[in-house]
Amino acid sequence: MIQRIQSIYLLVVTIAMALVSFKVPVWTLNEKLTFAQDDTKMFILTIAASLFSVVAIFIFKNRKLQMKLIRMAIMVIAVIAVRLGLLFGSNEFDFTLNYSCFALLSFAFSALVMAYRGVKKDDDLVRSADRIR
Repeated sequence: MIQRIQSIYLLVVTIAMALVSFKVPVWTLNEKLTFAQDDTKMFILTIAASLFSVVAIFIFKNRKLQMKLIRMAIMVIAVIAVRLGLLFGSNEFDFTLNYSCFALLSFAFSALVMAYRGVKKDDDLVRSADRIR
């Protein structure tokens, strides 16, 4: 059932994280734009979140595993946010965050939460139908 709304949310997360990985500058350091692919840790985290959401789209028959993958993607985006917060908190450099990257990350986070709620709702519906039988 790839036509479910949570699959659309997960596709949006995949696109947003791919944009963060390759196209959108994450921060400006000493007036030089830095992309996620320039920083190995950031690149690995963004690719991991994208892969978790892509795999979660196609594991629609195993809802428990799908929910675990979505939770892992949420955790990866939270780690990205903490890492950016720690970098922003250091006053050693002339460091500014790119707001379009921040908007994409927050949009991806909210889409993952909505996808998780959709999968949870489907799981609850199936469980309630099993109780009736």
